[in-house]
Amino acid sequence: MAKLITNFALHFLVFLAITSTSIIAQTTQQCDNEMIVNTGITRGPSDYKLAVIIEAIGGEGTINTTNLIKNWGAMGRGYTYFLPNSSDRFRTKLPCMPNNFCWIAIRGKKGELNPHWYINNITVSTKGPGVINRMKTFQFLEEIVTVYPDASHGECP
Repeated sequence: MAKLITNFALHFLVFLAITSTSIIAQTTQQCDNEMIVNTGITRGPSDYKLAVIIEAIGGEGTINTTNLIKNWGAMGRGYTYFLPNSSDRFRTKLPCMPNNFCWIAIRGKKGELNPHWYINNITVSTKGPGVINRMKTFQFLEEIVTVYPDASHGECP
């Protein structure tokens, strides 16, 4: 009888270990995040840090980077970002967001952005294991007209 109880307890502990490992793996899955910024007819900033905040529906899993070009830049060393009529690609790997994107903001170091920078749109996508595959395009279609704006777009419920 003792052998049966010991065998049962051992199987139960193995089951708990496998189950908890599976739950932890699901909550810490890493996703490939990509952002493509399409600049219009005027040049954007290239010589200072840009902060980007991307919010998900429900507020869980917000992405916040303080140096977009250094931490996410995917165009190669020495590339000049945000030239007129260009598409610039940024990539990083982060924990997967539980919901789709609903809001994005860009601000410069100490708040400044390049005045007259025309942003056509910004597309954000995430891909990960299983069915995690989200994409959202934020249509800016506007010129940054002041020195200290928050260029933002979207609406979260």
